Amino acid sequence: MNLMQNTFANYQRELRFDFAKHSSIGCGGYAVAAYYPTTAEEFVELVSLLSKAGEPFTVLGNLTNVLPPDGKSQNTVISTKRLTKIAATQNGVYALSGVSSSMLLKTCKGMQKSGVEFLEGIPCTLGGALYMNAGVAGSYVSEIVESVDALIEGKLVCLSVADCEYAYKSSVFMRKNSVIIGAALRLRSSNAEEITAKTEYYRARRAHLPKGRSMGCVFKNPSGAVAGKLIEGAGLKGLRIGGAHVSETHANFIINDGGATSAEIKRLIGIIKNAVFAQYKIRLEEEIRYLP
Repeated sequence: MNLMQNTFANYQRELRFDFAKHSSIGCGGYAVAAYYPTTAEEFVELVSLLSKAGEPFTVLGNLTNVLPPDGKSQNTVISTKRLTKIAATQNGVYALSGVSSSMLLKTCKGMQKSGVEFLEGIPCTLGGALYMNAGVAGSYVSEIVESVDALIEGKLVCLSVADCEYAYKSSVFMRKNSVIIGAALRLRSSNAEEITAKTEYYRARRAHLPKGRSMGCVFKNPSGAVAGKLIEGAGLKGLRIGGAHVSETHANFIINDGGATSAEIKRLIGIIKNAVFAQYKIRLEEEIRYLP
């Protein structure tokens, strides 16, 4: 890493990036270094330099829907958390990928622009939401996307919402080598009272979710079924391995009580998948992403 540290000395960075400290699940080992670009230009340049140097990297936002590895990761981290620019546009706003959901809601409310309220309580960055088409209660980020700026297979592109190939918990970004830079969101004019009412509605929809360290929902809902109900029906609520257990409140959540390893959580995920398939002949598919 000496050469890499010298090459990237001008960028904001953190040595020994601790996954347990930064991730919502609170487990995992570390990456040797993390870089924090503050502009879209720095972001693109960092990706280019790492790629040309043959250094594997992982782009991360809030680390809320991911399971980090135990031990030392082979990948350098590029964190988007300082890519926080938001600007008004004719049809809504343009925001960089590191903008948090809370910042996006607050800024749009100040601009009296409505459409992002369904992100209330989802602890994501915009990049993560765009990557996996985040949503709740039938509302998805794909419904407000006008265009997305991204690096696809190393090429800088501006994709229309149709080009993003959005579906349930799916996008073109998940199927190709992609780095999301930012997006133009199509919003509508509103007022503070209406925006507050919608925000409260979505906050109430999430009030029942479990507290504690988790990755959010672990599995996608299969067609015609609800993953949490299948897991509960298989009698797995409360199932524990080491410091991790299936939530008693919502069976699609795995909670880290403290000290759980990623290996223990992976074992628990495997047991859940096998048990649900044995009982229902349904193969659950993870919504979370495994970090290398």
